[in-house]
This record gives sequence, structure tokens and C-alpha cells, in this order.
Amino acid sequence: MLPVAMAAQLALGLVQGPLAKILDAYVSDLELKRKLAAEIEQQTLGYFTRSAEFGAEVVLAETNSEHWLSRSWRPLLMLVLMGFLLLVGLVLPLADLIAGHRIAFEPRWQSLPDGFWQFLTVGAGGYIGGRTLEKVAGTATPRAHAGFPFMRGSDRKG
Repeated sequence: MLPVAMAAQLALGLVQGPLAKILDAYVSDLELKRKLAAEIEQQTLGYFTRSAEFGAEVVLAETNSEHWLSRSWRPLLMLVLMGFLLLVGLVLPLADLIAGHRIAFEPRWQSLPDGFWQFLTVGAGGYIGGRTLEKVAGTATPRAHAGFPFMRGSDRKG
């Protein structure tokens, strides 16, 4: 799950849990309580929807960039991370097996910090989400791109 989606889920949990209890404690009018709860939920969802849209615009701007590095940094980062995992998880154990003893090379699986795995998880999620947005943007109608000022002139049709 993407971080924005997790944050939205957490916020909705707060709206439906503790905030609902606060409304119950301080608002006696049932209709007003429902309206306030609905308004809080609507505003919360609107905020996270706008956040997701801004993130999508950034990814679209990167994928439509004229510069190769702007377009390619996500795949390059994932290739580096996957190469590192391949080295630590496959090449080193095979080298140990062939040599018959542990080769003096660090880091090993056991010494990788927890932050590395969190970074890899977020990176993989961002990369997969970015690639999904890139593919969706490629199939979207030209009229849907009319509001995106970062689209190159040659990408706009109609």
C-alpha cells in the first residue's frame, strides 16, 4: 500500500474512532453530529485526494521530462537496489559455497539495518506506483491532459 493511502486510512480511522467519540461527548444534536462527522470525513478525504493528485502530477512531470535522468531515476534506483540484493542474497552465498568458507565481505543479510528494508519497501511501492501512473498516463485521452501545464506541447493533441 502506498504511504498516502496508509495515511488516509489512518485519518479515516481517527475520524470514525476517537473523533466520533469526541463528537458524541460534546454534541447532543444527532443531526448536527452526523453533519459534522460527514464534513470531517469529506475534508479529510479531499485533503488526501489532493495529495495523491499532486504526487501523480510529479510522477507525470518526471516521465514526460525532456531530460533522460529525470525520466529514468526511478528505474535506475530500483536497478541499483535490486543489484545490491542480488549481490548480498545470491552472489555472496554462492561465492561462500564455491570457496568452502565465508568470504570477507560486508554487509550481509544479517547486518542490513531495518531502515534499508523500509527504504526498499517504500522505493518499490513508489516505483511500481510510478510505473502504473506512467502507463495510465499513456492511455489517457489527450483531453485529460489539457489541465497539466507540464505536458510538452508535442504531447498535447486536440
